[in-house]
Amino acid sequence: MIFNKEKSNLKSIEEFRVHVPKLDKITEFASLIPDIENAEFEVQRIIGVAVYERAEKEYIENTGTDEVTNMLYLLVQAAIANIAFRDYTITNDLKHSLSGRKASVNPANEKQAWEFFIERDNEGLNYRIQKALNRLIDYLDRKQVAEWINSKAYKIKHQVLLSDIDTFARYYPIENSLALFNQLLPFQLEMQRKYITPVLGADMLAQMIAMDPNASGSGGDEKLLRLIDYAGPALALWTMATGIKRLSVKLLPEGLVQQFRSSVQSRQSSFPVASAEKDAIVGGLIKDAMQATSMLESQIAAINAQENNILPEPVKMLGERNTAGNLYFSV
Repeated sequence: MIFNKEKSNLKSIEEFRVHVPKLDKITEFASLIPDIENAEFEVQRIIGVAVYERAEKEYIENTGTDEVTNMLYLLVQAAIANIAFRDYTITNDLKHSLSGRKASVNPANEKQAWEFFIERDNEGLNYRIQKALNRLIDYLDRKQVAEWINSKAYKIKHQVLLSDIDTFARYYPIENSLALFNQLLPFQLEMQRKYITPVLGADMLAQMIAMDPNASGSGGDEKLLRLIDYAGPALALWTMATGIKRLSVKLLPEGLVQQFRSSVQSRQSSFPVASAEKDAIVGGLIKDAMQATSMLESQIAAINAQENNILPEPVKMLGERNTAGNLYFSV
């Protein structure tokens, strides 16, 4: 564990409160241990076991004086502490007894918080988690920590078209969340294999991944840059549709949750996004992704026609592709 190396409740709580000052000083550290262990597992899934083990080793030994040694375990501690505090707080609102669950309130000088305030506080806790994870991942990227650059998550970046958060956000903003971007990388690789590679071909896609998307040139480079501007939106939309479908809403940045919530219900509604609402959001993203993929296919056809001096067939939108069973028309 990356806390409690001195086996002292007072010192361990003080150590924890460096990252979460809201925690009551009289809290028993033992009551936090299950949530800390779960949070450690969650962080390991994001940054990799090797990075976490290095941070834990440096925390326990505390022999280094360089910035990487000191900052690494502090940033890992911050991420774990904020996740653990959120989980501890949510499950600590009620006391569990043999006679059932009861509100944990002193009636003499306290009042039970309204659901609205609890939801707002939960949003704040998730916001702090996102910020802590962003700082940690940004540090790993900037300092090129060896265990990080050798991790599976980091290596995937070199296999996908949208290889950094700035490039991804150009086509779909994600509130500058490095934590979300890294969690979406496996989904991006999967969607790239399913929907982008069949359209572009493996060789052309490899050339696009290898080039600098901010570069300018002529000839072949211009063609690839043009295709990136069509492949990028399609890949980002497919990735977001898959990520939102598979990830927990609490892992999403608050700005995205607000955006999704306002698209299907009023902003005054409860924080959780219901399953039906989530399906509606995913359905809308898939529809946009299909249209973006169709536009990419059209660009490929136009480029091939230009290179082979063939007059391309006019591009038709989905609504124009009538069938015998289509009995409707629009004016």
